Amino acid sequence: MFDRRKFLKATTIAGAGLATLPLVACTDKPKVLKPEIQVQKKPFAGSALEERIHQRVMDTFPSPITIDKIEVIDSAYVKKRFFCRITDKEGNTGVSPMNKGRFRSSETIFAKLAAMNFIGKDARNIAHLPDEILKIERNYKFVSLPYWNAIGTIEIALWDLLGRIANRPAYTFLGDKKRDAYKVYISSLEREKPYEDETERVLKTLEATGAKAVKFKIGGRMKNTEPYVKRTNDWVPYMRKKVGENVTLYVDGNSSYTADEAIEVLKMIESYGVEFFEEPCYWQDLWSHKLVKDAATSCKIAGGEQDFSFDQFKLMAQIGAMDTLQPDVYYHGGIVRTLKISYLADYYGLGFTPHSPKSGPMAAAPNQVFAVCPVLSHHQEYRVGGEETQKDWHSPVIPKGGKLAILEKPGLGIEYDSNIWKKEKIYWTSKNS
Repeated sequence: MFDRRKFLKATTIAGAGLATLPLVACTDKPKVLKPEIQVQKKPFAGSALEERIHQRVMDTFPSPITIDKIEVIDSAYVKKRFFCRITDKEGNTGVSPMNKGRFRSSETIFAKLAAMNFIGKDARNIAHLPDEILKIERNYKFVSLPYWNAIGTIEIALWDLLGRIANRPAYTFLGDKKRDAYKVYISSLEREKPYEDETERVLKTLEATGAKAVKFKIGGRMKNTEPYVKRTNDWVPYMRKKVGENVTLYVDGNSSYTADEAIEVLKMIESYGVEFFEEPCYWQDLWSHKLVKDAATSCKIAGGEQDFSFDQFKLMAQIGAMDTLQPDVYYHGGIVRTLKISYLADYYGLGFTPHSPKSGPMAAAPNQVFAVCPVLSHHQEYRVGGEETQKDWHSPVIPKGGKLAILEKPGLGIEYDSNIWKKEKIYWTSKNS
């Protein structure tokens, strides 16, 4: 049985005076620096993914679809979102919602490196465009999460455009449909408010959606100071007691721990039946994640939210750093790049559970990936309170019976209220000259 006093003492001493997480875990196990690399002998099914998708698109559209204009829309009808709207030279449009705050922090990258380089291109080349644009001038020197998030947002809007022109869901271009629905977990994003109140919100969403799994935050987000040590120790058993033994529990560390700290936490959460531990250590420190993974007896180690490189995910798989890969469809550069990670997970026998704490229209892009990806493990993320945040400006995206159905309407599967565009302001635009 887990000794809470011993854990509190050990983690308090280890974390005393540390405001942020060190980049290298404190460990005396140098043997992990020379791991055996797993090399698979069978062919990688995702190696020609882009070309297979490209051929499906070309078979559907005999004539070019020229990207004429990309706009960022701010609407008085929608307070917390921008929209990326793409228009082709025939006047057809595709839309992807955007995070307002993050766009404002990185709009130069979006405008000058991403959007300007899509203008005038043939949208039918969507599967290859992200890699082609990377090679323009010195774009590769800006490779980072903001860069790929910009590319991903535009790519997602392009899939909406193509699907709407063809009058069918975007996933039909990506591959053969594998599932009609998928199980969801309720994702709590709260670290600062009383955990008892947040647990009640979780319980309410479980009841509304019929979900049978929950993920909640532990640690302090890249720090492990005493208040968060206590909160973690109190919340894990409290959540288990409140949801009962028949609900699956997951936790998210958001890079809060060194390897040694994470292993101590791992012992505790395993005693309460937690089934996966997301990003326990600093997200770029794969060696520490491997240490935690190797120490686990029943809990899976998951990560990849901040990662934007296929090669980084491949390294995770080859050295055995993660049990489950978690790319974010937006952060990772769009639908095709994310789908390719699912083929990588399948190739190495790993889980695939993308990061997506969304409800409403921003859940549409991963939904299209889930329709066709070869492996989909655990449950998929759905934001706590998502049933309450559905608005009248879009068609609802709400789980029923613990599952979310694949969206079947054209494009990304979302219908928008026309009032959005009647009350729009153009925040940024780039038109083909």
